[in-house]
Amino acid sequence: MSEISYQTNKVSVLLAGAGHELVYYQMQPPLLSDARFIVAGHATQWQVLENNVNDLHPELLIVQTDIAPDPEAMKRLLQRLSAWNGVAIVVLPLGQKDLRGAYEGLNMVRGVFVAPVNWTEIAQAGYGAAMTARANMSQTAPMQQAVAGPVVGGSAAFITGTKRIAVLSHAGGTGCSTVAENLAYELAARLSIKTLLVSMGLPPSAPPHLRLRYLPNLTEYFDRAGKASFQAALQRRENLEVLVAPESSVEYMKILESSSRGTGEGSINGMLIDSEDGRYAAIVMDVPSSEDLWMAHSIIFANYALIVARPTLADLAATRHTLNLLLSGLKSEKRLARESIYLVLNQFTDRSGFTARSFQDELAGTVGWAPPIAAVIPYDLAVTQAQDQGIPPVTRVDGFARGIRSLIGVLFPNVGSLESSNAGQRSVLRLPKIRFT
Repeated sequence: MSEISYQTNKVSVLLAGAGHELVYYQMQPPLLSDARFIVAGHATQWQVLENNVNDLHPELLIVQTDIAPDPEAMKRLLQRLSAWNGVAIVVLPLGQKDLRGAYEGLNMVRGVFVAPVNWTEIAQAGYGAAMTARANMSQTAPMQQAVAGPVVGGSAAFITGTKRIAVLSHAGGTGCSTVAENLAYELAARLSIKTLLVSMGLPPSAPPHLRLRYLPNLTEYFDRAGKASFQAALQRRENLEVLVAPESSVEYMKILESSSRGTGEGSINGMLIDSEDGRYAAIVMDVPSSEDLWMAHSIIFANYALIVARPTLADLAATRHTLNLLLSGLKSEKRLARESIYLVLNQFTDRSGFTARSFQDELAGTVGWAPPIAAVIPYDLAVTQAQDQGIPPVTRVDGFARGIRSLIGVLFPNVGSLESSNAGQRSVLRLPKIRFT
């Protein structure tokens, strides 16, 4: 099939600026409420912005320039947009207003504003610039296809509240477990963020991947449900705490049966509520693809969802089904906010049937909306080789590790400064290099 079998009229936009508050709470709201846009990604750190622009080719970039280390670096980045006919709207802090003329001289910059600004006006200017660029491109190359798509990133200082993250897919083999386990491990082992991983598959995948045991498991909790028995079910890998579902089908089904009576104590949701006792900054749930109460109760409990998909037509259909469940398949009081749903495009190669942008465009065309892409993770056989040796691939495979850190940038923008301070340094928890043969 062609790389883009459906081309949406929505404009794919990447938002960038120095700070979570600026990007998420000032720049983003008018774009989310405007049906003409897909907010394809965010960046609140310079390195994340560079990676997103290089790899994902945004159609429109709205950027406040104090994210850049210096004006020359910002201008060099903006010039890259010309390679795919991308355009930019530039917002200057008041202290950089004298640079207005320098930015206006760049042909891909279609508007320069000085802060403070009206972000609704910025959105209008951006839409007009992107549509003009489309029209110009269609005149010069009517059969040219759009390429690439977006990713996301983050930055800042403190973690507030517990991030309850459901990692899910309605397609098997997407790498949900791999993403969930390594996201949790990276948070706990590298960043020292108190994290709980709940491995819910039948059988759970965390024991072989993280060198854990199948016992103890969640039967310890469900045999005598309540906070007092919660500790008996926990296992640990370095700083990461882990709960695993039972390996036995009989015990697994008993938990489903007890959960069918409601969402209180003795149910899967009740167990998750008991886990949230203020000790964890993150609870990462590896949700099975079977549409049962393990999935439903996890979604009810979650305040974030990561939909993991491969860039294939089958996974596009599965992702559409997952989105329909999250947006309309649950009672309104149980639904996640759109701002809390992200895509992870996993096992990506240059020969994949979809680029990030075309995958997102297809979703927007059929569902009417597509979540931002939090990470594009390349296919690498070394990921499964590491797992087979009980080694988290986030510690061994560079491309995979970059994807997991992109997720952390999205979900925990306030730890960006900690990640930056650790850049180029190996954690003391890293294992010796292992040669794969």
